[in-house]
Amino acid sequence: MTRPELALRHARAAFERAHLVAALRGLAISAAVAVLAIGLHRTDDTTWLFAGSLAITLGVLGWRGGAWRRGAFAGVLAGLPPLIVPAIIVAAGNGGHCASCADGASWTCLLACFGTSSLLGMFVGHRASTDASPPRFATAAIASAALTGLLGCGTTGLGGAIGVVAGLVAGGVTGWIVAARTAHV
Repeated sequence: MTRPELALRHARAAFERAHLVAALRGLAISAAVAVLAIGLHRTDDTTWLFAGSLAITLGVLGWRGGAWRRGAFAGVLAGLPPLIVPAIIVAAGNGGHCASCADGASWTCLLACFGTSSLLGMFVGHRASTDASPPRFATAAIASAALTGLLGCGTTGLGGAIGVVAGLVAGGVTGWIVAARTAHV
């Protein structure tokens, strides 16, 4: 084997190893988010479904790299409010877990979840508009944000996920308008 072939082989191995480490990092993040969800909310079969889907999504997007990886991480951050805020609101109001979570989320939890998710979603959407590949970043962010938010209580997780998607769209449109205005000045 010639020296250039050996160098190419080592470079390829380092490249593949870096992608594998990124995928494992995505799996570790999904495990940490799942443990947080289990500690904050009641669990049922859908919790495990969303936790597994989040693990697969973060592993694949982490391995893929680039805008996919950046968007997935931003999406996890944007999906944390629908996971954490309902527990804070219930703890402040009731002093424990929500007794009516089995029937559905309270209106207060749903509104707080939707509002915080929309606010963070706007920041992520604006960041997507400045990324080198906005469609990939936004797609990865929406997928991971929705799955992270859905780990919360069923109705609250869905409301938060809708808030993140609405925020991503609003933030992306705002970012594109601002970018277009500054280009014409």
